[in-house]
Amino acid sequence: MPSSGLAGSAGAWVLGTFAAYLLILLGIGLYSSRLMDTVDDYVIGGRSVGPVVTGFSERASEMSGWLTLGVPSDAFGTGVMAFYNGLGMIPADLFAWAGLAKRLRKYTEIVKAVTLPTFFETRLQDDTGLVKGVSAVVLMIFEGGYVGAQIVAAGTLLEVLTGVEPLVGILGGGVIVVGYTMLGGYFAVAWSDYFQGAIILMAFIILPILAFTNYGLPFNDLASVGSSYTSITAGMTGWAAIFGIISYAAIGLGIPGNPHVMVRFMGIDEVKNIRLAALVAQLFMFVAYIGAGFVGLYALVAFGQGGIDDPNNVMPMLTLEFFPGAIAGIILAAALAAMMSSADSQLLVATSAIVEDVYHGYVNPNASQAKLVRYSQLVTLALGAASIAFAYIAKDTPIYTLVLDYAWGGLGAAIGPTLIASLWWKRVTAKGSVASMIVGTATMFLWTQLSTLLGVLGLQNAVDASPFLSGLVGVYGLFPAFILSTTTLVVVSLLTRPPEGVGDHFNVFDKPLSALSSGDSPTGAPDYVTDGGRDVSPKAVTETDTIRAHVDATDYWDEGDE
Repeated sequence: MPSSGLAGSAGAWVLGTFAAYLLILLGIGLYSSRLMDTVDDYVIGGRSVGPVVTGFSERASEMSGWLTLGVPSDAFGTGVMAFYNGLGMIPADLFAWAGLAKRLRKYTEIVKAVTLPTFFETRLQDDTGLVKGVSAVVLMIFEGGYVGAQIVAAGTLLEVLTGVEPLVGILGGGVIVVGYTMLGGYFAVAWSDYFQGAIILMAFIILPILAFTNYGLPFNDLASVGSSYTSITAGMTGWAAIFGIISYAAIGLGIPGNPHVMVRFMGIDEVKNIRLAALVAQLFMFVAYIGAGFVGLYALVAFGQGGIDDPNNVMPMLTLEFFPGAIAGIILAAALAAMMSSADSQLLVATSAIVEDVYHGYVNPNASQAKLVRYSQLVTLALGAASIAFAYIAKDTPIYTLVLDYAWGGLGAAIGPTLIASLWWKRVTAKGSVASMIVGTATMFLWTQLSTLLGVLGLQNAVDASPFLSGLVGVYGLFPAFILSTTTLVVVSLLTRPPEGVGDHFNVFDKPLSALSSGDSPTGAPDYVTDGGRDVSPKAVTETDTIRAHVDATDYWDEGDE
């Protein structure tokens, strides 16, 4: 029975709860395996997942350990300024649901695309393979690293809480995540995220309420600790304060470019349910971010400025302060749940990039659905094993720097501008998209090493002498990377030939469904139906089938036709 960790005698409860939790996830995977007949089922759940599960899953897949450990840690170190973590994320996620979800859901089904690289290739009419190839490589690199980072976080937390070796947590958590994702695909990922999201939400509702009953509002106590903790700029002034706020806001720029978030829009059952799913996701996000911020503030009140050596332990320590071992074990499983809920989604996206975009797109376009599902499971297993090995090798690497500076930021800068433009700008081109992805990726990598480069070039002192330059160099890299990536996309697209017939295509989607289903619309059951990829009899004609038939009638997807 472990007792050398932070949880002390509660460590056994933590381990027991975590083990039971992982067995539940494995059960979800086994059940979901019965629902898979096609690669569509494996990658996006056959577009048949309901709005409540989709809303929870969209938030749980993104928040990860950043919410459960990172935000409380940030609040413990900076005070009320940590609430700016929601400054970029909440409006950005609302924009994604309002401005991207509906169009992405329709477009990807009409062109029968289950991954973003395939959608980009079709939408931009790219016959060179560059758009699909570059975007697939970007996804494999960043999402693969993302999975490893989450497994590292889970192993590290388990070590801190119980004293077990990191290898135990890395292997235990990694094997279960890979197992249920391989067995159940998107169905397992979505439902496990729903289960995990509920745990996360309850944890960040209960903890601040209990702290409030003990301490009241924390702001007067924070002021006695230090005036910077109650300052909305953490005591910073001038350019430092401006760029500090920009850095928080810029985190939201990553949402459109992270496929494990966007795939939720593609997998929802009906377009009309997007509004309900968005409401669920926004309520989840608002409550969770506010609760996580207050957990950090109350930890500062409870333990004092120097009372916690490692800020990443803020949430676990406050939990152990207020709850007996059994209940603390359940709540601390929420932090591990958040990491698992991101790792499974990212693993699935990386798998789809290899199987659907590379193998099915280039190697064997005529592969059967059964073969694609089988290969998807094998690739998930292989990628999972590689991620577990990476997690063990990188167990001493700062987790959140790796996630924010490389994985989240890299995807946001490389993929985000192309996704937004593909859905809203008729003039975007394949060459503009490729150039944008390359510039966004390179900028994100270089910006994280900018201070080192300036030191090598002997320019660091000159930068430090200028408040503006010093603040700019320290700003979150996704901010300049997204701007440069977007600028490149626009400039190169304007200088190159756009796809043909896009105006007709956009006009089709601007019409109401009632207009599309009248007049000369085809009757009967087309050979494409929205049935989750499974054979049904009689075949049902859905709203999406009608839209697709009208788009086909325009000959939009026939290259060279207006």
